[in-house]
Amino acid sequence: MEKQLIPKLRFPEFADEWKKTKLEEIVNVYDSLHQTPKSYSENGYPMIRVTDVNNGNLNLDKCLRVTESVFKEFTKKYKPKKNDIIISRVGTCGFTIILKTNDEVCLGQNTVLLQSKIDSVFLHSLIKTNTFQNQVNKKVVGSTQKTLSLKDLKKFNIKIPLSNKEQQKIASFLSDVDDKITKLTKKKDLLEQYKKGIMQKIFNQELRFKDDNGNEFPKWEVKKLCDLGVTLNGLTGKTKENFGSGKPYIQYKQIFDSSKINIEDCGFVEITPSDNQTKMQYGDVFFTTSSETPNEIGTASVLLDEAEEIYLNSFCFGFRVLQTVLYPSFSQFLFRSNNFRKKMIPLAQGSTRYNISKSSFLKLKVFLPSIEEQTKIANFLSDIDIKIEALNTKIENSKAFKKGLLQQMFV
Repeated sequence: MEKQLIPKLRFPEFADEWKKTKLEEIVNVYDSLHQTPKSYSENGYPMIRVTDVNNGNLNLDKCLRVTESVFKEFTKKYKPKKNDIIISRVGTCGFTIILKTNDEVCLGQNTVLLQSKIDSVFLHSLIKTNTFQNQVNKKVVGSTQKTLSLKDLKKFNIKIPLSNKEQQKIASFLSDVDDKITKLTKKKDLLEQYKKGIMQKIFNQELRFKDDNGNEFPKWEVKKLCDLGVTLNGLTGKTKENFGSGKPYIQYKQIFDSSKINIEDCGFVEITPSDNQTKMQYGDVFFTTSSETPNEIGTASVLLDEAEEIYLNSFCFGFRVLQTVLYPSFSQFLFRSNNFRKKMIPLAQGSTRYNISKSSFLKLKVFLPSIEEQTKIANFLSDIDIKIEALNTKIENSKAFKKGLLQQMFV
């Protein structure tokens, strides 16, 4: 007995079965030119490339631009219009955006435009479902450069409601969820920009804090890092067989991703009683010693949890600070500030892979406020971080909610 084409979650006024069809039956498909412009221009027309489609949110301000002559060449077949869907078919195959503007744009290489004959917002949501994306994954070919053929894309099986009203109602409902995610994301972005600006003012000493009695704190003092603490080595003498179980260790990515270590993300390593490994502790700051670009060298993160036994990966080094001079929570902001990064980046050495020496690091100087002002600054900036993280949690929860809806509202 054939399964009925009815979604698990549905608006009560609709009862008819959905119908099977092929993608090519409900869209006009326009391929992009299989070439790239010889050059781009500072002004002109936005060209939507695969990289602009990656995250699903199109920002025309970040698109590369082309001259009028290039624009005309790339829009000979078709000029993209509002509500058209653009899908990537090389590299990150199956990623999509929907045009929400009447601005004149053109397609970059390896993108495909779908002009929908049904509700385009509904179709855009359908493309994001596991059912559709599984077909993408099955038809993608290539190991280094993954590619989805236009011929295969056109033959994808899809299921849609017979009623245009049901398509529109689903589209409207999911658009409301998208709007909520967009608003939360914008709010988070603005708060991150505010934090970035306020940090700049704090570390330039344009913004000063006062004590609880309203009095000014002492002037900031110049300190050499070698006078603030000592460096620590990461794990030594370990092979890949030693990892996967045992004691927690701080991984490279944890340091790179956040100014504060999340110990729940630690990896595990076997430590024997005879091992001479350095244990890390509350207040230790960690720096990446190796990176692919100079701008990423010496990225810092601090351990602000008490840990009974925890170690550090071998591609980073630790810095154990005198906590009477440098407040641990202040460290996470000090070592990620623009002022400090400008001093750290020039220390990068190498051509294809960049490294930093601990001796050069220890010679660096920093401006430090009193421990009392450090505490005030850290508490203030930490409160902003808490608000940013709360917004991030709401965004992720909303995305998970939408993902669940996509699986239940479509067949």
